[in-house]
Amino acid sequence: MVTFKTTSPDEQEKTHNIFEGPITGGKALAEKLEERARKKNFKKGYTYLLTAAVILTAYSVYFLYDQVNLYLSASGQISALESDIGNYENVILPNLRKEKDLHKAAYDEEFRTVEGVLNTVFPEDTDKLGIITMLENFATSINTEHPPFEFNSISFEEPKKENGYTVLPISTTIHSSTANFSRFLKLIDLSGHLNAEIPVRLMEISNINIRYRGTDEKTGEDKGVDFTVKLNAYSR
Repeated sequence: MVTFKTTSPDEQEKTHNIFEGPITGGKALAEKLEERARKKNFKKGYTYLLTAAVILTAYSVYFLYDQVNLYLSASGQISALESDIGNYENVILPNLRKEKDLHKAAYDEEFRTVEGVLNTVFPEDTDKLGIITMLENFATSINTEHPPFEFNSISFEEPKKENGYTVLPISTTIHSSTANFSRFLKLIDLSGHLNAEIPVRLMEISNINIRYRGTDEKTGEDKGVDFTVKLNAYSR
């Protein structure tokens, strides 16, 4: 059996809606939630700050430490560098200049010596008188120690121009001992050598005719050699 209960208007006015009035304790709850969130955010911010400090410290140790040491030692390095520069400018560089001047003086002296030798062995002109003087001096020196060596005649032909040099043909007839004949050939062979003890005008034998006189039947001495030789003397 179902029973329906009716209320009068007066009773309806006495019935209240629980959602019509303010919630008891709502403001205090909100403040607690806000305080909790603020603490949480503070912890989070502190954590971020601490993490950043750790990272910065690590960076300083691993990256900035060496740079700081370099910076602190830079003044000492600069002083050492300035000292090295001063030593270079005041000691090393003057010594290098002095050594260069000494080498230059030695080079100039050697160049003058080589130039003098070159002018002897390969002169600028034909210098016929120089050739005669050289051959006479040679003949005198060996004829004194190992006689005989005698020039019977000497003549010059007209100089001939070749590729950048001049050839002077010379004809001469000589009587000498066999030993001195060998010495004459050696003289021609040494001619033109820049490092010879006595520089000799550059010459070569173009033709030679030889007649050996043999030996003395009684004494066995060498009777010597007669030879006619044609030479070419060179000049620039």
